[in-house]
Amino acid sequence: MKFIALAFAGILVFSAPAHASDADTFKAMVALANTGHAEAQYHVGMMHNNGIGTEQDPKQAFAWFQKATASNDPLGAYKLGCYYDGQGAGVVASDSGEALKYKLVAARAGYALAQHDVANLYDRQGNPEEALKWWKMAGDQGYPRALYSLSMSYSAGKGTPRDLSMSYAYFKLSKLAPAKNVNEMASMLSRPELEKAEKLVAGWSAQPTALTLKAKSGLGAAEELLKTARK
Repeated sequence: MKFIALAFAGILVFSAPAHASDADTFKAMVALANTGHAEAQYHVGMMHNNGIGTEQDPKQAFAWFQKATASNDPLGAYKLGCYYDGQGAGVVASDSGEALKYKLVAARAGYALAQHDVANLYDRQGNPEEALKWWKMAGDQGYPRALYSLSMSYSAGKGTPRDLSMSYAYFKLSKLAPAKNVNEMASMLSRPELEKAEKLVAGWSAQPTALTLKAKSGLGAAEELLKTARK
């Protein structure tokens, strides 16, 4: 129990004012989106969502995410799923089934945050094995909260046989806990268990997908898209 308690002790989408350059980016993105460009439709939705280059407008954001999803943009589908997962209060009723449906589109396309969210949704449904699978995918990309959830799963034997070496390794890799918590957890392992864990940590490296990197770049990805479109 103490091992689990130690792990639990370890625990923006940004918004910016509208600048002239942001307003120009927004206008250019709308023009591109109106041609049916899926990624541009997603970016217009995000700019409405965050109030970048235009007024914040969740209803418009939702409408653009619907268009992007219909045009097969995985990040648009993710945001549509977020709205169904509670982000769309006053715009659309929460619906866990729809949230999972759309977030799965992005998760299958390789988006780490979507994979983590899908894992959480399966966990809430009482399907720990499926949750573990998606946390592992997100964790392999270096998503800290997914690594932390993997640690919890291995510590509790939830969806997998209990393995304190794996729990410690993922706990350390998540970097969400103070060093003293990590050290205390290490002291609770046998020498072979600790050696196994440290070997896993030493050989591990995050492998983010291109989609995850694009999503993390935010407005930078939008500006890069416009540069490419102008060529």
